Amino acid sequence: MKLIINGRFLTQQPSGVQNYAIGILTALQKIKLDFEIVMPYDGEIKPITNTKTIGWGKGFIWEQLFLPLYVKKKSSILINLCNSAPLFIKNQIVTIHDLAFASDGGNWFKPGFRMWYNFLIPKICKRSMLIFTVSQFSKNEIINNYGVSEQKIKIIPNGLPEITFNTVPAINGKYVLITGANNPRKNAGWVVNNIDVIKQKGYKLVVLSEGSAIFNEVELKESEDVIFFKNVSLQVYHSLLKNAEALLFPSLYEGFGIPILESLSLGIPVIASGLEVFKESFGNLPIYFELNNSESFAKAINEIQEKHISEEMIVDLKNKFNFENSVKILMRELEQLINENSISPRLV
Repeated sequence: MKLIINGRFLTQQPSGVQNYAIGILTALQKIKLDFEIVMPYDGEIKPITNTKTIGWGKGFIWEQLFLPLYVKKKSSILINLCNSAPLFIKNQIVTIHDLAFASDGGNWFKPGFRMWYNFLIPKICKRSMLIFTVSQFSKNEIINNYGVSEQKIKIIPNGLPEITFNTVPAINGKYVLITGANNPRKNAGWVVNNIDVIKQKGYKLVVLSEGSAIFNEVELKESEDVIFFKNVSLQVYHSLLKNAEALLFPSLYEGFGIPILESLSLGIPVIASGLEVFKESFGNLPIYFELNNSESFAKAINEIQEKHISEEMIVDLKNKFNFENSVKILMRELEQLINENSISPRLV
């Protein structure tokens, strides 16, 4: 039996979920495990080996029709790393990063996406052999929302993505950075409305967004102290982050918070809303403020220059969150699953 990995994410615009999958795959390729990445035909050469294209289309029809037919024909275990998975396969592992779609009150995601995920996710959680997730917070969410056994859910933490740099767009003066402005739960609109708090400290605000078909539209007011960038490359994003005075991460809901990890690993201070998951993952490294409280936000802005992230802190963070360690956990859980169910993928 050969392991198959759902490679649909390789045809999607990279975000935190897709970068998690790429990090896991890159680490998996360093160990002697026989697996195959099955993906829709995309017409592009991907920087991942062991890929096989099947079927047609790229969306949920491919995932719900062609992928399960291939997996059943091969009598394989399917590993899904990016939330979605086929409905009618039992020999599979699903990765659920968070339940934002179930928590948005109808304001964050477009209705079609929200309805599909509210239908799909409970069913694949119930039918799968194992569930992977990225934090204790997300594990608790899955248990509380779907009544899944705690033993069925395994935490496979995020790792630090590969960070590379490029030329930084010319920005006159010091700035703070906010990402994901097209996603309503990232709360960028509230920050833009509080630009005076940022301006008083002599900072501009750089706002990054990217196109997405699943989020409701976010309207951000224009200001001479707000600089907007859309669809920048990862290299430009990392360069902007490296040269920022701080990352702002005022999210209303998260399952982890990869930009926080990226920022802290570069020694750049982070101002974050005081979500439970941030404190679980990053302790007291970020500067926290009370969600949507302008006075608390202003106090946090005032602390930027005093915040120091030492090399020792950075090393500890990189040791805590890296994909090699995550894959070790994944392999341990996979081997236990195989032993318990008397199935035997080929190890080479």
